Amino acid sequence: MINEKFFLGLPQEFHNKCKIYSPTIKEIIANDNFTKFKAILTISQEEIEDDFVKNNIESNEIPTPFEYLLATSYHNKNFERLAYAAFQFFIKEPVTFIYDQKKILIGNLLDIIPKLKDVKDLKKLKYITEDEYFDFQNQIRLSLGENAIEPPNPDEDPRIKRIKAKARYRDKIKAKKNLGINLGTTLASICCMGIGITPLNIGDLNYVMLHNLMSYYQEKEKYELDMNALMSGADSKKIKPKYWIRNLE
Repeated sequence: MINEKFFLGLPQEFHNKCKIYSPTIKEIIANDNFTKFKAILTISQEEIEDDFVKNNIESNEIPTPFEYLLATSYHNKNFERLAYAAFQFFIKEPVTFIYDQKKILIGNLLDIIPKLKDVKDLKKLKYITEDEYFDFQNQIRLSLGENAIEPPNPDEDPRIKRIKAKARYRDKIKAKKNLGINLGTTLASICCMGIGITPLNIGDLNYVMLHNLMSYYQEKEKYELDMNALMSGADSKKIKPKYWIRNLE
């Protein structure tokens, strides 16, 4: 699903607490920690479960992504530094982890405290909580051109979860043997589409636009190839062209 604001490089308001920005291609390439930022803020419940399986950790209480973020940051200061930088990268504001309250404060606590005049000001502070974090993660995914995911089933049998985790782990091993094209190849390909994007301006495009343009161009190309094949006498029972202007999953 294409988010129109992200596609045009506009920020998306998140629960009237902060704005989420789709990074430009130049910002992504210039920041060596982008892959880590993305992993930290979009790790899913399933991926955490996969990590437990990979490391042979037996537990019936696997942390949620929100719990994982705070717990790992609390015990690992290098991870905490990267997590803070990840939020700054996507929302253009600092955050502070309030560990004892299990909240993420929008803003730097050290800068906020001197500005507090009375107790009423405390109510104006903005936090991201466990209940909101799943939606926040989905907004980050959308800002990168990825699909939002469905929330996990909290009532699923732990044994079923472990079976699924093992299956996903096997799938990841197989997927490593069939890696897609890299970012450099994608950039060069889009510059050859003839739509006014060149090496001189492609860095200013936001990343979600890059992802969407490539997806639709591939669909358009496939549709045209299928139509040409049919007009050349190909078997219509084997080739079923799909019109390229449609909602892509």
